[in-house]
Amino acid sequence: MKKAKVLIAEGSTFMRIMLATALERTDFEVVGEAKNGVEAINKCRELKPDVMLVDVALDGKDGIEVTRTVVNDDPSVVVIMLIGESVNSPDVIVAAIRAGALGYMKKPLTAEEIQQSIKGALKRR
Repeated sequence: MKKAKVLIAEGSTFMRIMLATALERTDFEVVGEAKNGVEAINKCRELKPDVMLVDVALDGKDGIEVTRTVVNDDPSVVVIMLIGESVNSPDVIVAAIRAGALGYMKKPLTAEEIQQSIKGALKRR
């Protein structure tokens, strides 16, 4: 079976490395990384991932705006929102779902949580 292609859009270098490392040990292929919202949208258009992990607090364009743009461009992309511990979750989760996200994960994350969340979102698409 072909590995699902994942694009990571995360402002923190540490989190990008952690996510990429965790995903490389699974059934997913990391095709790219972006550190801000504009880069995330451009890389999504260029790399055509199956799944995009989007940090809600990206610079330039926030994660909600990135999600809305990505889903409008290509509804087949599964977007999962990454939400920091300090973020007021209920409002952000509602906004993310309305923008087109199919799931969310609260940081910090384990490799198991990442894998389960992506597999669950892929089943819902």
